[in-house]
Amino acid sequence: MSLWQHPKGMTALCAAAVLACAAAPAMFLTVVDAAELGRTEAVADAYVAPVPSGDDYYILRQLAAQRQQASSQPLPEEETTWPGLKMYIGAQNSLESMLPGYDYQETANAALTQLTDSGTIDSQWMAWALDWNTQDYYSGYNGQDYALDTPYYATDSLGFVTLKRFALEQGALYTAFSLTIDSRTGAVTQLWISAPRQGDDPPPVPDEAGLRAFAVQAGLEALGDWTVPENSAYPHALYSRNGQALISATVSPYEYTGWVNNTMITQERWFLSLSLQPCSPEELPILVS
Repeated sequence: MSLWQHPKGMTALCAAAVLACAAAPAMFLTVVDAAELGRTEAVADAYVAPVPSGDDYYILRQLAAQRQQASSQPLPEEETTWPGLKMYIGAQNSLESMLPGYDYQETANAALTQLTDSGTIDSQWMAWALDWNTQDYYSGYNGQDYALDTPYYATDSLGFVTLKRFALEQGALYTAFSLTIDSRTGAVTQLWISAPRQGDDPPPVPDEAGLRAFAVQAGLEALGDWTVPENSAYPHALYSRNGQALISATVSPYEYTGWVNNTMITQERWFLSLSLQPCSPEELPILVS
């Protein structure tokens, strides 16, 4: 009987082969690579991760789809004066066309508290936005009365939920805040808050650290290249070329005009606008000297 035919001999040879491979693992792997691939090739750095892109992130794919869908639809009239790039807003935008969201008050409170605790927005903005202590009702054009101590909501076809609180100033209705959240991830993509205007000193605007915190809450910090864009038309902004995404914040005075019993009411107020939106390098606005 030969050694291969003898059970003990076969065991001994297998053991010897294993020991030889263990003693020279690099040689073993090189031989295997050569046998499988037909060649060996040195790798300069095997631990360099691929560059991330916007397509790697669900929220940026959602925003891109939202923008594409909105490209054939005009913006609501009241949104056309907002600064910055145009952003898709759900068709249901007025109080009469939205639904009461009694269960969404906690959602709005939690979202704005998180943005405040992370340093994205100043606590003053949260206090103005979440002033639910009112017994006011608004009588709509349809003859229906709307309680103003609860948020109202609308959802678009992609699952973005817009929450709003409405309030009265001298009997005229205005938007106290508008908050857009992705229903799947909970990421805030757009925030608008109105504040009373007293004097010429504006309320605090989110700084660079606050904008970075906004990127973190959207799950986008791993893009790794958020920087303040050079020569930008946005005074407070961060841009990611990898993700082709822009985060911008604006605090500015505005004048709101409403009507009460055929009487025009003018309100001098401040607004905060904070948004995350897709933006290619070619679309990034720059200052023209």
